[in-house]
Amino acid sequence: MKQQSIARQTVSELRLRFDCLIGTHSDFACVNPDPTIRFGPFCVHPRSRKLFADGQPVDLGSRAFDLLIVLLEAQGALVSKDSIMQRLWPTTVVEESNLRQQMAFLRKALGGFRDAIKTIPGRGYIFAAGTERIDARALMSTLDPNPTAPSHPCVAANSQTRAQQSSHESDHETLPTVAIIDDDEDVREALRDFLQAAGLRVEVFASIQDFLNRIPEAQMGCLVLDIMLPGRNGLDFQGDLARAGVALPVVFISGHADIPMSVRAMKAGAIEFLTKPVSHQHLLDAILVALGRPSRASEC
Repeated sequence: MKQQSIARQTVSELRLRFDCLIGTHSDFACVNPDPTIRFGPFCVHPRSRKLFADGQPVDLGSRAFDLLIVLLEAQGALVSKDSIMQRLWPTTVVEESNLRQQMAFLRKALGGFRDAIKTIPGRGYIFAAGTERIDARALMSTLDPNPTAPSHPCVAANSQTRAQQSSHESDHETLPTVAIIDDDEDVREALRDFLQAAGLRVEVFASIQDFLNRIPEAQMGCLVLDIMLPGRNGLDFQGDLARAGVALPVVFISGHADIPMSVRAMKAGAIEFLTKPVSHQHLLDAILVALGRPSRASEC
């Protein structure tokens, strides 16, 4: 009888803690638990407007929470700035700086997971991390009356997630680096966000000299190289690499290309010569070819 009493007490404590975490305080049998959205170490409860990291509440303002929900509801699709502002301020005309401020608050709250929110310059934002929707009542039914049972289903689930992320990060460390050299900051950031979301390891540089000053220590996979750069241009640098015996695959991108340029680049061994605005998929295909991986085009 004493062991059964301890078991019942343990389950009651677990349920009470879980009720608190989902934003309810009434008897479990009478509760309609809040649906849960999980990503990385975070659990989001839209109905009760709560955000938790590893089972601990995260302080997030009302607007920033609304912004997070808008991004999560898009399920990886691009959300335009206009649509976000209409959702956050439906009856008020506000400056775009207000959106940037709320985005800063949200990214700060996400801490090391802030890069899950990708900025697409001039277009909007993408929440690039995978999400999982969880039925809170189904999770409660899995609670074990054993005193060693985890105190919160999200904590147990996140333990597995972190182990998977650790394995993924270990694999990611061994990936060859894709170096993007472009003097346009918006282009650099947009391409980096896209390629990182595609699972590639990326570093960006504003010029040839910037690249030479900060050559990545990791194995280099290929260069994504602009033609018109401050100081030394991309075509001349391709020649420098060839003369130095550096067999590094190059994918050219340029907004000022002409036929002689493209012919010179391809004759010198470039993988591809793409004109701006660059098709992200065409660029990804070219990079995959440069890295010796199957591209979408090769699979068709």
